[in-house]
Amino acid sequence: MQAFKTLFHQRIKINEEPSFGTLSSLLQKFAEAIPFENLRIIEHRQSHLSKEGLQEKILIQNEGGVCYELNTLLYHYLNECGWDVTLLSACIYDQKSNDWSNTGNTHVTILLHHDGEKYIVDAGFGANIALAPVPLAGNVVKTANGQFRIKRAEENYKLELKLADRDKDWRIGYRFSLGDSITHLAELQKMQQIIETHPNSPFNKSKLLTRRTSNGLYVLTPSSFTEWQDGVAAKQTIVEEEYTELLHTKFHI
Repeated sequence: MQAFKTLFHQRIKINEEPSFGTLSSLLQKFAEAIPFENLRIIEHRQSHLSKEGLQEKILIQNEGGVCYELNTLLYHYLNECGWDVTLLSACIYDQKSNDWSNTGNTHVTILLHHDGEKYIVDAGFGANIALAPVPLAGNVVKTANGQFRIKRAEENYKLELKLADRDKDWRIGYRFSLGDSITHLAELQKMQQIIETHPNSPFNKSKLLTRRTSNGLYVLTPSSFTEWQDGVAAKQTIVEEEYTELLHTKFHI
């Protein structure tokens, strides 16, 4: 069996390990190659969250995943490359209810220590990904997907974002604490169970896929396909046959 790192490079089409200066490029390539999607959740096919299970699903079978799959995969890669990384659990801010999600800390993100500074690296936040490390020091990071910053809030931190061409004002993405590290597979499996079964989970209701492109974003549901290109969105209503075709042609699943 091919080595994990080799398969990762092949999947996102890179030839070498990143430096801190090229980490943003890696995150962009990751987002273009690997979709955020919940197909197995909807189809009641549970994913294996071990390193070997994620390798099989995402790197060999060419599927995507949700946060606890995508960021855990990226964590294993960065760890193999010698980076000082830790998995953290976080709580999503529900924009509809204007409150913290009652599914609790079910978002998985990555804490990176580099050159005396701390950063959040997140490849699993759907259409809201920063595409670059975001420093805990509070500096605003600007990327093709918008602006991102982290604010200290007592014992917690809050990731805030303002997506390009979509958000007029800053909004909260999620909160996290440096003490909420994930160290055992069972912790990921507990989050997985909540996301798969909780009545308020946003990911167990209907199929959803997003994937970055070089100049925008694809969003696919069973009834619609939206393509963002250079800040302009084109949305179309689709039927089942079109959904299946787009699944193959735009998401390569």
